[in-house]
Amino acid sequence: MRAGSRATRGPAPGFEMTRIAALLLLLVVLGLGLLYAYRSQAPSMPEVDVSQALQDINAGRVRAVTIAGTKAILEFRDSPAHKEQTTLPEPDSVLARTVMDYNAANRSQPIELRYVQDGQTVGVIGSIILSLVPVFLIGGFFYYLMGTRRRL
Repeated sequence: MRAGSRATRGPAPGFEMTRIAALLLLLVVLGLGLLYAYRSQAPSMPEVDVSQALQDINAGRVRAVTIAGTKAILEFRDSPAHKEQTTLPEPDSVLARTVMDYNAANRSQPIELRYVQDGQTVGVIGSIILSLVPVFLIGGFFYYLMGTRRRL
């Protein structure tokens, strides 16, 4: 080795930073892919139109109606697992009135009408942030490992 030359071990410093950036980019892309896969899942309950829900209520196929905000969940008499949901107009004057009219006409098989508080406290932005937290934690962990490796 010549005098005044520096011997370097391992890859160049720029290569290490590029590797970290590529790893972080990969983690973010994988996290966004997981978020997309989570969001594109089929809903657990089929969505029906309000007119279809009114027809089911008038036909006596519904056992109970649960209203939460602008969503109504219909539970059917044929099976406890058979449920459908519908989106209501802002002031619900149609569905609740139809249930009350049905109950007045059919006292032997009334439809249970329940009102519950809307359980969605975290909005769409909050759920996106919460789903990206693991990606940032894993990225931070790898960044920490690369930093400690560089110091050794």
